[in-house]
Amino acid sequence: MRHFIILCLTLFICHNSIMNAAEPAKRHTARFAGTYMFGSAIHKDADEDEDDHVGPGGTVLLYPESDSTMLFFMEVEKGEPANVIGRLTGKITLKSNKGIFTLNNPQGIPVCKLSFQIEKRFLDIRTVDGLAECGFGPGVRADNRFFRYSGEIPECYEIDGKKTCFEQTLEKKNAVATPVIEKKPTPGNGNPL
Repeated sequence: MRHFIILCLTLFICHNSIMNAAEPAKRHTARFAGTYMFGSAIHKDADEDEDDHVGPGGTVLLYPESDSTMLFFMEVEKGEPANVIGRLTGKITLKSNKGIFTLNNPQGIPVCKLSFQIEKRFLDIRTVDGLAECGFGPGVRADNRFFRYSGEIPECYEIDGKKTCFEQTLEKKNAVATPVIEKKPTPGNGNPL
């Protein structure tokens, strides 16, 4: 009888752990989830007037995939005069608040390697081993301190009117993501706004 009670308690605890891990907000990595920003991205979001802020900026969304992994969406821009935007999605495994993202070329050779250091109020992203070919375009880099703007778990992100949810992303299915490069139109270079 005693063994039966111990077995039942063990099964109950395991079941609750699995059920809690199934909800994003109950995963260990949920404490890092949210929206992180730097530069003009913060001003654009606050003022909602894109024409006033033309400097470099960026946004990173962190989503708790499991107790040890996070999915991310990153959008960084160089600012004037080229105003090139780079986007990247990926997955990091966290250990002691740190994670590494590596993007390989079609031959399997690493071309982009970024370190993520997450603190309570900010996220530091740095290029590792000089591997900076993340597909962002000329002069665009992810290296910066992104300040936590919101601790709300981002479920989805939108690009050009197309909504993508983290639970359905390629990274969730363990496939390789492809970065997107976009050049924003700017006044004075012949492009309409």
